[in-house]
Amino acid sequence: MSIIKKSETDLAIEILSKNHEAMFYRDLIQEIAARMGRNLDEATLSVIYTRLNLDNRLIYQGDGYWYFDSNRLKRGTLD
Repeated sequence: MSIIKKSETDLAIEILSKNHEAMFYRDLIQEIAARMGRNLDEATLSVIYTRLNLDNRLIYQGDGYWYFDSNRLKRGTLD
């Protein structure tokens, strides 16, 4: 059995789906880093933030808040 690591954006989707509401970006990226066992230094958080920006499944709501739009998922990607 192989272990599949989740990407930063996969973890963001998981977190936002469970919360059912938008989340402040800093809280979101810190939770992602913690789940991945990564440092909370500015360089690491910046990389995670950049990766979130590049994924079109996540929506920037404004004022620093992100949410997940399940309508942007392709069928069968979140099973």
